[in-house]
Parts: sequence; structure tokens; C-alpha cells
Amino acid sequence: MIKIAFYWHQHQPYYKDNLTGEYSMPWVRLHGIKDYIGMALLLEGFPKIHQTFNYVPCLLDQLKDYEENFAIDRFWKLTKISAEDLAEEDKLYILDNFFSANHENMIDIYPRYKELLKKRNFRRKRAQDVLKNFSNKDFQDLQVWANLTWYHPLIIQREPLLAELLKKSEGFTKEDKEFVLSKQIEVIKQIIPLHKRLQDSKQIEVTTSPYYHPILPLLCNQESARVVLPKLSLPKKRLLANEDAKIQVEKAVLTYERHFGQKPCGMWPSEGAVSDEIIPILSQAGFRWIASDEEILAYSLDNQILRDEYGDVVNPDLLYKPYRININDNNINIVFRDHNLSDLIGFQYSQYLVDNAVSDFMNRINSLQKYNVNGRPLLVTIILDGENAWEFYPNSGLDFLRKLYEVISKDCDLECVRIRDYLEEYPPEQTLQHICPGSWIGHNLATWIGHEEKNSAWDLVEDTRSFIKDQALKIPHLNNDTIAKVWEEIFIAEGSDWFWWFGDDHFTHHKDEFDSLFRLHLKNVYKLFNVDTPRILDAPISRVARRRPYSQPKRFLDIKLDGVVSNYFEWLDAGKYNVSKDMDTMHRASGQPIHSVFFGFDIDNLFIRIDFDKDLLSQYMEKGKLVITFIQPRELQIHTSTFIDKPLRFTIKNKNYKYEGKDFYSISFGKIMELSCAFAFLDFFPGIDVEFFIEFVKDTETIQRIPLRTVFSFSVPSKDFERMMWQV
Repeated sequence: MIKIAFYWHQHQPYYKDNLTGEYSMPWVRLHGIKDYIGMALLLEGFPKIHQTFNYVPCLLDQLKDYEENFAIDRFWKLTKISAEDLAEEDKLYILDNFFSANHENMIDIYPRYKELLKKRNFRRKRAQDVLKNFSNKDFQDLQVWANLTWYHPLIIQREPLLAELLKKSEGFTKEDKEFVLSKQIEVIKQIIPLHKRLQDSKQIEVTTSPYYHPILPLLCNQESARVVLPKLSLPKKRLLANEDAKIQVEKAVLTYERHFGQKPCGMWPSEGAVSDEIIPILSQAGFRWIASDEEILAYSLDNQILRDEYGDVVNPDLLYKPYRININDNNINIVFRDHNLSDLIGFQYSQYLVDNAVSDFMNRINSLQKYNVNGRPLLVTIILDGENAWEFYPNSGLDFLRKLYEVISKDCDLECVRIRDYLEEYPPEQTLQHICPGSWIGHNLATWIGHEEKNSAWDLVEDTRSFIKDQALKIPHLNNDTIAKVWEEIFIAEGSDWFWWFGDDHFTHHKDEFDSLFRLHLKNVYKLFNVDTPRILDAPISRVARRRPYSQPKRFLDIKLDGVVSNYFEWLDAGKYNVSKDMDTMHRASGQPIHSVFFGFDIDNLFIRIDFDKDLLSQYMEKGKLVITFIQPRELQIHTSTFIDKPLRFTIKNKNYKYEGKDFYSISFGKIMELSCAFAFLDFFPGIDVEFFIEFVKDTETIQRIPLRTVFSFSVPSKDFERMMWQV
């Protein structure tokens, strides 16, 4: 018997400005009518499937705010305005933001919405350039579609009027728009009661996270980030906010009790981030178990989770069981996610046919039947985002999940369990006296600290916290309500999402809004004290240019790896980046060994071309090399040999990479450097979004990074890539 613990993490940051009551972004509302309701509704048809859901407390309270107080976000407000009454500024915002959904699965499947997207022409036109092409009828249809497309298929099935609007497709009336919006609130009202009902029936367990989703190890001790990465740059001002960590946990417990009528048993520490310092806080708050990633376990045990050529675990006695952590007599149980299985669902199965995806998953699970660990059933813990993944699946992932649940329900050797139930029946037998400080991303904390922008943000948090403490000393009789409100703004600013988007390791079109919202919460502290806001909070922390400093590939490339431009057309349709034209780096362009980069692909291979300043390159020839770092869909690196090596080669590096140590020779260096790598070797599949940057390295020193403030990004092409580019 194998026990499978599906653990879905439902999470949104805090979008509300507490001083105005308005929400900047709509994702609580839109994911509410899609993933939060849909994931739970589906389970009602599969009583044998027991699961665990994690809800971040500030998400629960935001859902309640929409339900009870008719909360308003900017998207909602712009949807409500009659198309003929929209100001030009409103129309431009709509044209830039009302297509914020997966194009393939949420826009292209609806002819009218697809038509509007084509008319918008994001690849070649700014909103200003196409504004005159959109009629009031177009804007009204766009207002409706930007909301209608988010309804989960199970909601559509239960509401005939929504199904009729999908068929109507265009020419929506104001009454249609009002119905689409009002129905959203009706659906949102069902979310928490549905989860409570499923928890009361013991089909699901609902767990929680620290209230505003902060990275607890970084609140307790920022130096913990250097345990795994000793050379990581840290903020100038060390934040010591152990008390904040306790409050974020205590607030989570109280919020959970308010919504579910009982104390929580389990917790997903934000981003699976753990350290020795947080264990006493969680244990003393009454939590009985937590979860993190397999790499945290491996580094805590100073051992490896070994996998075969297919990526399946071959030493399940390490991973597929619970542990106990004991830190200064504070105990808590912990389970660890199977990184590979979780990521297959999160990032890869969306590209498979449903039957093939389910078959692959079941084969991997059933291959574990041959293992028997001390007579105890294996616990295979699968933890992933319960919202964003489903945009990349047809039909919001419903077909995949329904088929998966059907097959598991019929398999007598498998059982889906709540984590708490497994722990009660099979308590941990092994105790850890130390837990590696890190997260589910690379077993480290660098996603939220270390980059100049992230560190600057932490410094601003510490400055504002210090300001509050100074005010408390200067004004001993401060209003208690004011004190509570200013600290609440600090707790919001400690949330993980702001730091996730700072720096250049992740990209979103809403980066500026996240930057602005983070600084707004710090500004609110000064506003509440009726003190002038420091001007530094008016300056964006993110220095990433609004427009990408490179073009995108236009067609498939036909590259001959010979170190020269074989013909005029060889790289003509590649994406192009020129250092001298990157506004962030113009003042640094001279003296850089790389002066331009080209990238593109054919159906099977990624191609990268590097053009050098040969005079500057000569001083680095002996020890210089290139490192190409992929940060999406997973962390992976290509390391070239040094430029003088014969033959020139490269390796692909990743801890669990099945070709670790293998040399690849599809690289040539002459007048230019040309490199080719098969997508298959990178485990990249059509439709996956890829982000990478390139570093010119001498020994361990980075001489040049390209691009400096952002990343190259593209989607792995399907066979229809050129046809789609031609249509757009």
C-alpha cells in the first residue's frame, strides 16, 4: 500500500491599501471563481480522495472582504464603467491588462476574445498605437471576457446563464456584464464554507501559513541565508524581527479558528522555508506538523535523494516517511515533498495528453510498490501551487485531475490521505536535531534576499520599523489603534511576494505594481503618524526597464555551428540584444567583453550566439568561460569550458540532472561563439516559459552579466510557432 498526500497551496499576497480600502490587483477574486472553488468542488465527486489544502490567512480574509464588504479592485472598477464613459487613461490600462490570462487556454479558445487579442497586437504595438482601432463595443466585450474566462468549468456547468454568455461570445450588454460580476461574489461566498464542510467530513485537512506569508527564517535571523550560500550578499541593516515572526504565526492561528472553528494542526511555512530558529515558534503555537522540500531533507541529513534515469526515487526509505524535528526540546513533525512528482504536475503534465499524463504519474507511483520500508506504507508527499498551474492546462486542469482521481480511486494499492491522518497512524521514527535553513527553491533563501533590490527592500523595512520604535519613545501616549495599524503595515511589507518579484530572477508584467504596493505599505506608516514620507519611498526599487532590452525570435532558425555567420539569413530571425542599446547599461557598455547576444530555436534545439569585443576578450581567454543560467521553469546551468580548451565543450549542471558530468560538443568559437542544446537535454517541453541570463565568468568572478537588470525569456516552441507568429 502506498499513501499519496496531495497538498495544494493556495496563496495570494495582500493587495489591499488599508488606508483607502481599495485593491490594486484582482487575483484573489479571479482565482476565487476559478481555482479555489473548482479544486474543492471536484473533490465532492471523489469521496475516496482525501487531500490537504493550505490557505494563507490573508487570502482567507481578502476572500471574506469581497464577500462581506464588496471589496473593489482596480480591474473590477474599470469593468463597471460603461464603455462609452471610459477615459483614455482607463482604456489604455484595459488594453494593457485585460488580457492577463493564459493566451492558449483562456483566450484563444474563445474566438471573440482571441480576435480582440489579435487586434491588441502586443508583440508589435503599444496601447496608444491601437487605441483608435477599438470601438466601445470592443471595450464592452473585453470587459466581460476578462472576467468571464476565469470561471471554473464546474461553475459554468452549474450556471446556465454563464454557459449562454460563452455561446453568445460578443455584443455583450450592460446587463450581461453586471451578471458576470455579481455572480463572482455569489461564488466567492461559497469557498470557505465548502472547505469547512469538506474538512468537517474529514475528506480534506485545511492548514495555514504565517499570516502575510513572510519567510520566517529571514525574520528570525537573516544570517541563516548564508548557511547554504556563505558568500550571499545581505542587507546593510540586519533585520532582527523574531517577535514579528511570532505575531505572524499567532495571527494565522486566530484567523484559522475564526474561519474553521478549530485550531490548525499543520502548517506550510511560506515557500517551505525552514530553519532551526522557527521550530520553537511553531511548536509553541500548537502546530503538530509542517512540510518542506526534499532538498532540505537531503542537506539536513547530509545525504542524497537518489533518482534513476527517469527521475524516480531509488532510496524511498529517506524521502517517503515523516520525521520529527527537535530543537531545544521543541518538537514538531515534518514531511518533505517529492520535488520531481510535484513539478511534473506543476510544470510538465499540462503539455501531455490527459491519458498520457495520468499514465506517466501512475507508472511512477506504482514503481514504488516494490519497496517495503519496515512494513510501513510509503508516504509520497506531493506539494505544489493550487492555482497558477491550471492556467497552463486545457479546461483549467479539470480533465487531468478528474481522470487522475478516477484512476487512483479504483487502485486498491493506493490511498490518498490527509497528512494529519498518516501522522496519527504512523508517527515519525527518526528525529532530526537540525534542519537546513532554506526553501523549496534550491534549498536556499536567495529568492528573497541577496540581490541588490531585495536587500534594498529589506533595508527599507528595517528603517520603517526603527522609525516606529523611535516614535513610540518620543510620543509615549500614542493612540493604540494607530500603533496597531502601523505595525500591520510592517507585517504586510514582510510578505514574501514583494521580495520574490524584486531582482531579476522572476518576471511579471505587473512588476511595477508589486514594487509600488510594497512601498505604499511602508508609506502608510508615515501617513498614519502624519509625518512626511521619506522620498526614497517614492523611487522604484526595481530598476528593470519597462521595455525588454531585446527582441524576440520571429521564426525557426537553421544554424550551422561553425563560429562564423555562414550567411546573411542565418541569425536574421533570432532574438537580438545589444549592450549599447540597453538603457540600464549604456554607461557601462564600454569595457565589456560581450557586445551582443542572439538567441532562437528550431523545433528541437535552443541556439545562442555571443559576439565579443576580441581585444577585450583576449585578457580573459585563459580562464574565461560562459555560464548560462535558466531560472524558469527550473534552475539549470550551462557551463562552457574555458575559451582555450580544445575541443570546446559545455556541461549542464543541476543536482538531480540525469546527464550530470556529460560533455556536450555542440559549440563552436571563431569570429563568434555559437552554441546549440536540445530542449530534450534541458527537459524543456513545448509551451513552457523559459527565462535565462548569461554571465561571462573568470574563475569565480562574474565579469559581465547579460542582460543586467532582467532576463531573456521565451516559450519553448510547438510545431505551430511560425504559423502563430505569422498570424500575429
